[in-house]
Amino acid sequence: MIAALLALLLALVAGPARAGPVRVPAERVDAGRADELFRGRRLALLVGPEDFADEAVPDLAWADDDARALAAVLEDPARGAFDRVWTLTAPNVTRLAAVRRAMARLEAESRSPEDTVFVYFSTHGSLARDGRGAWRQYLLLSDSRLADLPGTALSQAEVLGWLDRLPSKRKVLVLASCHSGQGKSALPAEVADELARAKGPPPVPPLRQVSEATVLIGVCAWNETARESDALGHDIYTAFFLEALADGDLDGDGAVTVTEAHDQARRRTWSYTGGAQRPYARAEILGVDPIVLTGRRGEARAATLGSWRARWDGYRVAVDGQDKGVLPGLVPVGPGRHRVEIRTPDRERVVARARLRLREGQALEVDRIVRRDRLRLGGGGGWLGVSAGDAGGTAIGGELHLPRLPGRGWELVLAGAAATRWPPGTLQGSAIVERPLRAGALQPRLGAGLVGFLLADREGRLLAPS
Repeated sequence: MIAALLALLLALVAGPARAGPVRVPAERVDAGRADELFRGRRLALLVGPEDFADEAVPDLAWADDDARALAAVLEDPARGAFDRVWTLTAPNVTRLAAVRRAMARLEAESRSPEDTVFVYFSTHGSLARDGRGAWRQYLLLSDSRLADLPGTALSQAEVLGWLDRLPSKRKVLVLASCHSGQGKSALPAEVADELARAKGPPPVPPLRQVSEATVLIGVCAWNETARESDALGHDIYTAFFLEALADGDLDGDGAVTVTEAHDQARRRTWSYTGGAQRPYARAEILGVDPIVLTGRRGEARAATLGSWRARWDGYRVAVDGQDKGVLPGLVPVGPGRHRVEIRTPDRERVVARARLRLREGQALEVDRIVRRDRLRLGGGGGWLGVSAGDAGGTAIGGELHLPRLPGRGWELVLAGAAATRWPPGTLQGSAIVERPLRAGALQPRLGAGLVGFLLADREGRLLAPS
């Protein structure tokens, strides 16, 4: 009886201690290893079904190899150094229930905002309508049936919702699948028929924006085909992603982050497929990417410039007059002074330009350049003259330009000027909505607004409007 009570007491005391923060006596901690102690855990879930029970779903040649090759890199102490990697490829562990159990195990082990969580699916994608008639996107598992996708496949909404629940601020989801009806996708016959008869692009929306803590990578745009390659021995994007984990260090800091790996894999995939497959990323990363996949971060030797925000899709970056590539993505730039321009996809118009001094290791987001370029204060002198009385004279004026306040592409311009003899003289103010027709030092503009005056004679008496 006493032994049982002691066991219960120990369980009550030990339980909360495991759930709370880890406490380590200071005398047992090597200062040089403090960062390693508190860096958080590194957890990965890799899913690549070998085959599918539904005869209507074609087997994939390289999905299992994709998952196992990634696992080899992430588990290697000298490269990924992940603490736990769950690799699911055999039919018994790639069933829907088994994958959900693995997701639950990862969720139970992820307890810190400092954890790094990497999730990868190499499989067929598919589509089905929900009860309200809206399209839903699914990932096929070994026991999925095209006749009952909602009941037997894993919805992408479920995966994203599960990721949102994890406390980690460093989460990556890579989807090596597509929904085009070709390549790595398998559609029910009625869905394929409906899409074939639809006018224009398939009415399937892109994946929703993810939380700030999650980087979502798709190996192709939503209406394109994800492909495997016998020559590469992998899914095409995955093959180049694996290469990037070894040599994709853009800023030379000794580590490969998820955005560096994706940027190289994206460019190589686009080139390999002749532009037919365009990988994309959805992320809200400002500054240095915190998600290191391989290596150990040290002092960076180069700066990076770019953006992963969808609003910049197709825009181009030029540095010192040379085109450096298309957004979203990253551009390595040597430290020092540079002239940077952001151009429209057709390269005809410059939407922002700035002269910048970049430091080693600096990560500059395109939005910061645009805000710097467009928010302007101006001042000057001139002559204000009107026909009423003795008002007017030499004047000092100023302007404030507020971009995008009235709407995209438009500015609110607040301007004012005062005659130097004020209070006698003239005071003028205006509020104008303008649209720059061309970027540059001399900008033609189109706009409309209100202009107001206060007029006084030499004795300072306000003049009534005539």
